[in-house]
Order: sequence, then structure tokens, then C-alpha cells
Amino acid sequence: MLTRKPAFAMVALTFLTITGCSSIRRNEAEKHWWQWHKAEPPGASDLGSKYGVTVGPQRPKIRGEHLGLKFDHPRVSDFVSKYQTDLRNFYGRALERSGRYLPRIESILRKEGLPTELAYLPLIESGFQPHAVSPARAVGLWQFIPDTGRRYGLRIDRFVDERRDPIKSTRAAARYLKDLYGMFGDWHLSLAAYNTGEARISRLLSTSDASDFWELSERGYLFRETENYVPGFLAALQIASHPEAYGFDRPQPQALEYDLVRIEHVMPLSTIAGWTKRPLSLLQELNPALIRGIVPPGGYTVRVPEGTRPLVLQAYAQLTPAELLALQRLALPPAPARTCRRKGKRVPCKPRSAVQVASRPGLQPNAGKPAVKTAKTDARTTRVAKPAPAKLVRAGQGESKPAVVKVSSKTKTKLGARK
Repeated sequence: MLTRKPAFAMVALTFLTITGCSSIRRNEAEKHWWQWHKAEPPGASDLGSKYGVTVGPQRPKIRGEHLGLKFDHPRVSDFVSKYQTDLRNFYGRALERSGRYLPRIESILRKEGLPTELAYLPLIESGFQPHAVSPARAVGLWQFIPDTGRRYGLRIDRFVDERRDPIKSTRAAARYLKDLYGMFGDWHLSLAAYNTGEARISRLLSTSDASDFWELSERGYLFRETENYVPGFLAALQIASHPEAYGFDRPQPQALEYDLVRIEHVMPLSTIAGWTKRPLSLLQELNPALIRGIVPPGGYTVRVPEGTRPLVLQAYAQLTPAELLALQRLALPPAPARTCRRKGKRVPCKPRSAVQVASRPGLQPNAGKPAVKTAKTDARTTRVAKPAPAKLVRAGQGESKPAVVKVSSKTKTKLGARK
């Protein structure tokens, strides 16, 4: 069963690497915001005295209490304090960014029959950054690794990475969370499984005397990262429910509106941006899955700014075959010619012949055939390899070496005469 890697979120969120057209600079506090995975968080009173602030007002009613989530656990209170102090910059920025994505995420969760409180899970997964990348190769708002992403229908190749697409990755995450809840019937365990993998949680429940998340955590069966992941999310949700009560601004809905256009030919996004008369950066923000900034081979449904669809369709329909070919070459320029070093200079290499290609390491002609015994000849002999068959077999699969015969000069003359 494909799962996330153990200790994933701790690594992923401690060293978030932001990819894309430009790097995002972050201060040290935000860069290492997940440091509290590595040690028990300090108590609220300790943080209050350290930073001179009043930590944690009387807890109001929290969205999600009807889900059976346990907000009154001491570890949740500790993380609420942490978000207000050490991680305040990170949490504030993540909460501000959430306004761009929350409306559509909540809509998708409702369609899938899931609680909308789960829309805040990217707060601790990625800080609501679509291009967030972890050293464990987890990517996007929902931090999918490649195997799990593909399992839930996301396209991941050298042209497209739909883990970066907030809409498509949310649909995949919703299906994954629904599967987890169907497996465990408890949101604490489902969230823990989202972090560490369903196989591990299932194994712990079947081999230990613990019956819920808190027992697994208190008895030391979980990785420290997973122990902190669930209370960390509950604390993030508690603050997001009433941000003003904790000193944060409520995020303003700012979702980008767009139209959809099917483009069947390879071309740069910059060309489409020119048709819309909008900046390329806006097209890139609307289409974060197009990691090379081009419409991939085979076509793709591209998001364009709202109201610009007629402009794009009109310009696209007017392209001639020659112009389409030119755009394809612009998007996918030919690979540079091979160069070789000769007499200290780089010069174009001669084209490889079929014999040279066939003799590449790892490709052996006559593979799997027994070697032909060599004939005894006089001293004037030349080693000549038998002609290679059309089929080449990868070396390393029990094949023998190419058959070799020794031919005298007289025999060579006779062979030439037979031709």
C-alpha cells in the first residue's frame, strides 16, 4: 500500500523549499517553524512570561467540535501558544494566503461530503503555498508524494505536476481523506494516517493495546512528528475559527476567477498571456501545474483570466500551421548538438553510426546465444565479430558475449568471393 514516508511532515515543513519562477525569502523564525516537532513544546505560562504576552483567551466554540475532535487536550493548548509566539509570523502569513484558496477548497470538501474544517489542513502542511516542496519530494498545498498523488489521479511528469494545482490536488486530498475516514472511523486517527501513512496506523492498532490516537501518542507508539501533527492541526483550526480573539486578522476571500480554454498544441504560456493582454505572472499563478511554462504535448485545459476566453479562442483559431510549428519550436527548442573535445577544443561530434549505437555499454548483440568455438588457424589471424542481429537485448540478463571466430587471410579471401 502506498503511504507517506515516516517522519515526513517534520522534514517537509522544517525545510520547505519553494520552487517556481522566483524564490521566496523567509525570515529565520518562519524558515524553521516546524522546530517544535523535535521537542516537547513549552507550556503556555512559559511562553507568556518569555514573550510578555497574554496567551490563549477563554476558548470560544470551535468549528469541528461536532466531528469529535478533542480541542481541550493540553498539547493543543501548547501549540496555540506556539502559534501566537515563535510561529506567529509563519501562521499569520499562512492565514493571509488561505483567503485565496479557502472558498474553493471548502466547496470541494462539501461536494465530497467532508467537513469543511479540513480546508485548514494546508496551514500546517504547506502554509498554503502551492509550490512548497519538501526534501521527501512532497509537493503542493496538500504535500503529496509522487506515488500517492498518482494513486489519486494526479498527473506528474516532466511537463505537468498537478500536485501544485490547488483545485486538482484538493480533489485528490478529499478522496484520500474520505478513504482514511472510511478505514478508521475517527478523524484523529485519519489525520495521523494522512501524516504517517494508513498502513502504519493500521499496524499499530492491530498490534498494540491502544485504541485511539491519544493512547497511541501517550504510550510512545507514534513518531514524534505524528504525535505533534494532530494537536498542531487542532490548534491551527482553533485559531482560524476566531482569529481576532488570538490577535490575527481574518483572511479576506480573494480567489482568482478564471475561464477554461482547451489548447491542443504545444506553445508557451507567454503566447497565451499576450492574447489575454495580461501579465505572464498571472497565467503562471492560474496554471501552477504547468511547471515548464508551456502547454504540454497532447494538449491541456488552460486557465485564463476571467473574461478573456473569447480573445484566446479568436487568436488561437487564426494561427496557421506554420505559426503553430514555430510556437512548438519556441516552447520545445531542439536539443543542442553534441560536442567533443579534440586538441583542447570543443567541436561538433560526428553523427553516431548504427554500429556505434549498437555497441553502447549495456547493449549486447547475440545476447543469450552460445558462443561459437574458434577455429584453429595459422598465425596470421584477425578477430571478426559475427554480424549483430536486428534485435538487441539489454546486458546483464544471463547472456553470453558476442560470438567471435578467427579467420585466416585465405578464408577471408574466400568469404569475400562469396559476396
